[in-house]
Amino acid sequence: MPAELRHILFRTTEVVSAVVLYQRHMGLPLPAGTILSCGLEPAEPGAAIGFSLVIGLDKPKSDEAPRRRVTVEGPALAAALILLCRERHVPLPAKADKSLQRFGDQLGLVVAIGSNDEEAALSRTDVVNSLRGVNSR
Repeated sequence: MPAELRHILFRTTEVVSAVVLYQRHMGLPLPAGTILSCGLEPAEPGAAIGFSLVIGLDKPKSDEAPRRRVTVEGPALAAALILLCRERHVPLPAKADKSLQRFGDQLGLVVAIGSNDEEAALSRTDVVNSLRGVNSR
């Protein structure tokens, strides 16, 4: 079976929207305030990709810092992007393999469709069986 590889790239503002939506969806809304900075976390090779927001709090408590840093990484960041895709009606196959990848300063959701090794093994078995049937005639 042919495989399809799809790359969906997100601008920084879209990743912020995804994180805000995800945090609200999980029942952990971000604190009220202004986003002072945001971006991809510098990642070491093999480390999970992360995205951080620094929020200047509107009304910090007296014992609280005026800024809060929120970082979402790995599976939670992928879930945030998938949720944003659903909200914006971007089609994503449920059974596809999904992963995160950096593309310069952009974050990408890589969707691999039909690349399942088990499925490939089954199709090879079907081909072998059909060839055996042809050869035994």
